[in-house]
Amino acid sequence: MTPPAGRDLNAMWVPLLVRLTERFPEWGLWKNADSALTGHGDFDSTAPQSDWDGIIAEFTSWASEHDLDAVAACRHVRGVLFLVAVDARDATLFELDVNARTYFRGWTIFRPGDLKPMMEIDDRGFRRVRPGAEGVTLLTQNGLKWGGRRDADGLRRKRVVEFLESDPEGVAAAARLFGSAEDALLRAVQAVVSGSWDRSALLTVEARALLGALGDPAIVLSRLRAKRVKKRCQLLRTIFVDGRTIRGDVSGWVERVSRHGEIVAEASR
Repeated sequence: MTPPAGRDLNAMWVPLLVRLTERFPEWGLWKNADSALTGHGDFDSTAPQSDWDGIIAEFTSWASEHDLDAVAACRHVRGVLFLVAVDARDATLFELDVNARTYFRGWTIFRPGDLKPMMEIDDRGFRRVRPGAEGVTLLTQNGLKWGGRRDADGLRRKRVVEFLESDPEGVAAAARLFGSAEDALLRAVQAVVSGSWDRSALLTVEARALLGALGDPAIVLSRLRAKRVKKRCQLLRTIFVDGRTIRGDVSGWVERVSRHGEIVAEASR
């Protein structure tokens, strides 16, 4: 999604992010804050499910303040809340995701409380994970293909090396989340920062994740179901297939999403 014409995204989003920071102590952004504020991608945040209803209320109020046309919330994927506000002028979606847990190869890497020690307050007043920890999550989520292979495009687009280089302490803190694969992950990070790639180390990290996933088969099944859900759910198809752009009539799209009970609020005007 490209930045919507005539909208100052910092002026729109930052007050909401600050409100969420002040109201929910375990809420925070764990990746993509800077790119989302330039109109590229969504905001990835974390918070326990007990906070979700309050976050939906804040998001809905924010959408009304900015004359957006509808708010939808999807909980089809276990542990993840997808929140979008519809801008009918551009047929686009503004998206905030909230994770109660975040996965890597079917294994839960972290829950909100795990990241709390790695959070800091951005100069703009909202809570976000420190740069080195963000670099680790970006490496595993966006810079790594199955089989320990490098995703060169993901590494470049997500500025992974920049994040990793800037904050070694944050890297070390995030690496501890990987348990017995901590040392392997640190070797992989060292290779990435030096301009090389340690596939063996990353295979060790993947093996640790797969072993963890085997210990929680219910989560593995939920991840497999999530892939099917993303194809069936109109809201998730718009996010993942259509790049947050509504194809066709916007009001018809809202009606279709509403049939699944996902529309939280529509504009009263």
